[in-house]
Amino acid sequence: MARMRIVQVSAHFPPNFVSGGTLVPQRLAQGLAERGHDAHVYAGHLDPSRTPGSTWDEQQDGVRVRWISTTPWTAWTDRHNYDNPVVTADFARWLADVRPDVVHLHSLQTLGGPLVRVAKECRAAVVVTMHDFWWFDARQFLVDDDMRPIPVVTRCSSRRPTAGRTTVGREEQLAGDLAAADLVLAPSPLAAAVAVANGVDRERVRVDENGVDVVSVSRDQGDGVLRLLYAGGPDPMKGVDVLCQALRGLADVGGWCADLYGVPVAKVAGLPAQVRARPPYSPDALAEILAGHDVLLLPSIMRESHSILTREAMRAGLAVVTTDCIGPEAVVEDGRNGLVVPTGDPIALGQAVRRLLADPAGLEAMQRAATEVQVRSVDDQVAGLERTYTELGQRSDDDGPRPWTPRRVLFVVGIQGAPLRYRAHLPAEAIALHGVHADVRHYRDPAVCDLAASADAVVLYRVPATWQILGLLRKARERGTPILFDVDDLIFDPSLRGTLRGLDGLDAEEENLWWHGVARYRTTLEHADLYVGSTDMLCERATALTGLPSRRFSNGVGIELARVSDAETVRPRRPGRLRIGYFSGTTTHDADWAAIEPAVLDVLERHGAELVLGGHVRPTPALAARADRLRRLPMQPWHRLPALLRDVDVCLAPLADQGDFNDAKSAIKWLEAALVETPTVATPTRPFREAIENGRTGMLAGDVEEWVAALDHLLADEGQRRLLGARARRSAMLELSPFVQGARYLEILRDAREVSRRGGRPAGADPVVDDEPWSGADAWVEPYAAPSGSTSRARLTETRLGHLIVAARRTYRADGLGGVVRRARGLVARTIGR
Repeated sequence: MARMRIVQVSAHFPPNFVSGGTLVPQRLAQGLAERGHDAHVYAGHLDPSRTPGSTWDEQQDGVRVRWISTTPWTAWTDRHNYDNPVVTADFARWLADVRPDVVHLHSLQTLGGPLVRVAKECRAAVVVTMHDFWWFDARQFLVDDDMRPIPVVTRCSSRRPTAGRTTVGREEQLAGDLAAADLVLAPSPLAAAVAVANGVDRERVRVDENGVDVVSVSRDQGDGVLRLLYAGGPDPMKGVDVLCQALRGLADVGGWCADLYGVPVAKVAGLPAQVRARPPYSPDALAEILAGHDVLLLPSIMRESHSILTREAMRAGLAVVTTDCIGPEAVVEDGRNGLVVPTGDPIALGQAVRRLLADPAGLEAMQRAATEVQVRSVDDQVAGLERTYTELGQRSDDDGPRPWTPRRVLFVVGIQGAPLRYRAHLPAEAIALHGVHADVRHYRDPAVCDLAASADAVVLYRVPATWQILGLLRKARERGTPILFDVDDLIFDPSLRGTLRGLDGLDAEEENLWWHGVARYRTTLEHADLYVGSTDMLCERATALTGLPSRRFSNGVGIELARVSDAETVRPRRPGRLRIGYFSGTTTHDADWAAIEPAVLDVLERHGAELVLGGHVRPTPALAARADRLRRLPMQPWHRLPALLRDVDVCLAPLADQGDFNDAKSAIKWLEAALVETPTVATPTRPFREAIENGRTGMLAGDVEEWVAALDHLLADEGQRRLLGARARRSAMLELSPFVQGARYLEILRDAREVSRRGGRPAGADPVVDDEPWSGADAWVEPYAAPSGSTSRARLTETRLGHLIVAARRTYRADGLGGVVRRARGLVARTIGR
């Protein structure tokens, strides 16, 4: 392999600063030098006696190291932490002398993100490894000031760091800096998923697991005492305070001891006598320390991207008890080679130790399984990166034409409430994160004509066919504008008449009107280029019915709802009885509830629990007889739902049957509960099977017996409820984050453009169209914004009266006082005629 000039860049570097994140660039540089490459290092140095920004050069085992003093800039609140002109200027001068083929940047706090752009400008291949989450979180580890984890997607956190002017524009600048990298590496699959969920282009992200020097260990058999090891030091983010609380709770049981390395003696004061504070150990002592212990405790609150120690301990035959802190979960399998507990939960951590004490045979099985974990060697990582560097060096500077990206998208909508948010406001929000302007307007809004004329794509969400809309679409088609139709239910298929539950309460005239609306949706659909549905079943049915191509766009996470939900997670659940919650959105869920009511009645009795029923669902007389266990809630504004979901211990998502109509319904109930870390039990329809990993991010139950078993399991174990809830939120964030959703929607818009350019739409059914003239008074669209505080304006717009006032204002602007009077008369007439 050809000799290359390769630079490793790191905010800190041994021997000045030793950690897992600094050992990696050191091992890479030394390994590449041993393979005959010209290896260089550019590193920050911490020493208050040196002048900030001063530089010097050293030789270190065949590697040339350029040091720069960065001592004053370690605080995350300091702008120089991420944008450091002193370092940027020196790095540019130094690179001009070195003229590298490859620049591999590691941790950059104190050095600054612009180093990525500088590296690209010198025409080197540029690689960035994310050893932590500094690129999205100024505090690096997805933890707030009170030592509580924040959501893995930082835009969705209600606790984002604020440091005044010093961090204004930080996210935008660093995103631009990172875009200059040819490749972004993460040391574990979950860490890579976090990068993508926070907006890094999936095509540029690759997993590159850190190499581990496996130490040869002959473990002591001990004397029957369970020997616990902690080596995270005194930093609260490593969970030492949580660990001390857990060990304090074990004072009533014997047969164990715990060594806490790097923890001061004062920290263990008042703990059981078998807890011992130990001084930090040198790397040479690791084998001896591992040999003297049975279990590694990793109580981290910080989100770890990898954890070398976890892998070293497992290869040495130690079982690992870890929090759900990302990196260790790549190798720790709960119940097989260790245990996974909720982050920041001393009770759950203590219970895990008690479980190991009570089951020595189970512990031995975990230890045997731990030795089987596959870890990567340092040599393998060096060889793999050598191949990666060569591959990048062979790439052409001309990557070809960039994919088409719309500048403006118009969403035309025909319904309010949650469907409007999920199918219009959220995709509009998501594509805005990728630089696309989006307008959301009602289908009767006179402004849609002008907006459609300047749009690069038009999306129709639940818009019934009107002569006005069909005229607008004809003009859009003449301009070559792609047209998409979105609906998240099977209400475009008139052949379903007579098969749907929930319409029994309609009289003949109302039912005919309902199906007339279905036919109008079908007509609008057939004037589109492409159908967008929330589930595979919807997409399959739409294509089979109309011949149009379909694309799936799942209901996902919105920033506003996620932030409101996150604010609820920082408080404990309301005290009192255990609570089971079912929140129905419409009047069509009575059959769904009846299917699981016997199971719920059973567990309510045995667990002394309470049932919270929200929305329009009607319980049977059997439940009505247990009014002492029942709490009814009316329909609530969307921004109040997170508080209600947070205050139940288990959320229910039943569906009476598993036919096509229910397979067409998305897993929103799981998603909304997941955002407040409340576990869900759901009927195993196709969408819920896709959303829920049974037993890990929720529970699936198909019949009464399975519902009873699932509810029993969750109600009896608070630790499991917490763990499933936390995993559910992380799963929702990683798979359905606004950034991920935005990238997916742009793909759909590009596909629609290609379909539009080909033309040739299939012939449709006979059109069903009504005349609905443009009307500014009827064009109100419910905004997607959580009310700020409890202002009178926020409270007013949540009410029907508020909607009428808004409509009156629009009418006055459009048609004057006479228009307001005419609209009021019409409203009175319609009310009397009901």
